[in-house]
Amino acid sequence: MTPARPGGCVVPPTLARPGHDEVVLTAADGARLCNSRGCADAGRLAGVVVTFGTLNDPGADYHDRGALWRESWHKPVPMCAACWESCRQVAARYRPGLAVIDATGPAASVQSSGGRQ
Repeated sequence: MTPARPGGCVVPPTLARPGHDEVVLTAADGARLCNSRGCADAGRLAGVVVTFGTLNDPGADYHDRGALWRESWHKPVPMCAACWESCRQVAARYRPGLAVIDATGPAASVQSSGGRQ
């Protein structure tokens, strides 16, 4: 059930904030440019919005050497398909337990990086 705010406004359900070694993909609205400077300069539209969880070891410091893309944690980042695939490959290589939660379509799914070491 969708909760109502005071005044009767209905609050749409939202995805939970991604956790440790999780990435949530949501559909782009079609009007946002890719976050990559080169893609944005070329006018390439984002195909997905990527929200990275904490890509770091549990208990590790924010500035730990193994942390990936700290500045993007828990912030929506619009990306074209090529940029998302490149990011996914890097994240899967350095974060073998990575889980990708695909919420772009009607049937959301969780994908694993395959547990590569």
